[in-house]
Amino acid sequence: FYLMYLAAQERLTAEGGGPLFPDLKVCPGGGAPIPPAIHRRVVEELGGVGVASGWGLTEAPVLTNGSVEDDDEKLAGSEGRAMPGVDLIAVEVGPDGTERRCGPAEEGELRAKGPQVMLGYVDASLDADAFDADGYYRTGDLGIIDAEGYVTITGRLKDVIIRNGENISAKEVEDLLFANDDVTDVAVIGLPDERTGEQVCAVIVPAGGAELTVASLGAGLREAGLRTQALPERVEIVDGLPRNPAGKVLKRELQQRYS
Repeated sequence: FYLMYLAAQERLTAEGGGPLFPDLKVCPGGGAPIPPAIHRRVVEELGGVGVASGWGLTEAPVLTNGSVEDDDEKLAGSEGRAMPGVDLIAVEVGPDGTERRCGPAEEGELRAKGPQVMLGYVDASLDADAFDADGYYRTGDLGIIDAEGYVTITGRLKDVIIRNGENISAKEVEDLLFANDDVTDVAVIGLPDERTGEQVCAVIVPAGGAELTVASLGAGLREAGLRTQALPERVEIVDGLPRNPAGKVLKRELQQRYS
């Protein structure tokens, strides 16, 4: 939605028009984590305080939400704080299956209890994997809960690319690519590779007639501080990304297309 709003504002401005939303105060969001670069474009080009993101799942809706009273750094980099009655923890799972609760600013799987968390699946056999021994729902999202309670989503357990035995967060690479003015939309996916296990592929909707290559994108990502192991080694240019009705990118479809 925000990309469409920004594109509409660009057209309006080019025609000599004013703001698309003259009285805009805040853009609430929650379909997917918003890259900080998109939040900042909303502030600069549309107005208001930007995007106040929320986070949740079908099984546990609206677990967190940002506020118009949050500072810009928190709005850009987090999904806000837990809603009333919600108990959130981050858990690190070791290679041998042992679990440890994370401290502030440590990454782990986010787990939740709360009045809006489902009681269980219709197929009760699925519940054992959905809830841990303490009754927390396993969201499958990786994240950090800071000392003030703000939640930052860092990826999905299933959206981690393993290249040469090293974990790479697809979201980390996507957020940096979104900061590139030549990139309108992007999805980073892992593709099978006989030598490295998986390769990092960036599927990009370019801005205008921009020519984007592995080399040009890699140079920008290195400058932004991305470690060499996480640099994309393949780039696919598309007119648009496949999305479901809720607006989430269908990465499995892209993986099937390019594998």
